[in-house]
Amino acid sequence: MGRFFRRVGRAFREAWKAYARRFSRTMGFLALELCLCLLCLAPLMLVTEGGLLRYFAALAAVLWILGMLPARINAARAMQDGLEGGSLFTPVLGDFTAYGKKLLHGLRQGAYLLLWAAPLIAVVVYVYLHFAGAVDALTAMRMLRDFGGGKVTNGAIYLALLLAGLLLLLYLGAGFHSGARHAFALGEKHVLRRRRFGNLVCWIIAQAVILLPVWAALVIALSRYVSLLDNINGLFYGSVSLPSTKTTLLILGIGAAVSLPFMPLRSLVTAAYVRELNKEREEKE
Repeated sequence: MGRFFRRVGRAFREAWKAYARRFSRTMGFLALELCLCLLCLAPLMLVTEGGLLRYFAALAAVLWILGMLPARINAARAMQDGLEGGSLFTPVLGDFTAYGKKLLHGLRQGAYLLLWAAPLIAVVVYVYLHFAGAVDALTAMRMLRDFGGGKVTNGAIYLALLLAGLLLLLYLGAGFHSGARHAFALGEKHVLRRRRFGNLVCWIIAQAVILLPVWAALVIALSRYVSLLDNINGLFYGSVSLPSTKTTLLILGIGAAVSLPFMPLRSLVTAAYVRELNKEREEKE
């Protein structure tokens, strides 16, 4: 156990060095990744359009697969360069060599995440089919009451806990596979064999520490809606006013804005951890 935490500590130190060594170029790396992400998601703006035009929003999924999946591999390789003493903002970010292999690797990891997300998708579809559309407030309340063992409030709480648990499962799945692209970037796909749980714990620690403002903002935002559980009936009939959505978005936006500059550091911790594992394997050989 002590060895694991020493390894995590080294990963944090090496990640911070790579992050702070050439800070301006690190921010350039972040800006480029954000621009690419927004470019891939741009077609989603067509969702609000009428007619056939809105169906072109599906292009976002195509652009994400063809653009972001290989780009994440390039970003992982840039991080390894940064950990070696170089810069994160390098021509490697635009490297199209071995594009097919990068895309295939990204698709494989995406398929794994879909498996982790399958229970959540199934529950969301089930809830949507039973609560959306023609279902009136009285019927929805009765269904919640039955789900809660005779109490509407319990039903709402159980449903919220179920969705939160399935979201947590997907979150853990993302952490479980978070080191795969860094292992691919190192050319050592099997370095995480029997080490994925350790990688997951390191990823969770990095998420908790580096993205603390986001988690704090999320807790504050959710706490604004807890009081609604005391009057589920009023919520369904529209007699209870919801907290200001603008204020909630402002809280979440502040948390995201504060954490945004540290996003490369979060990924660098995982990159450094996988690098440590690879070094240990090479020393044993």
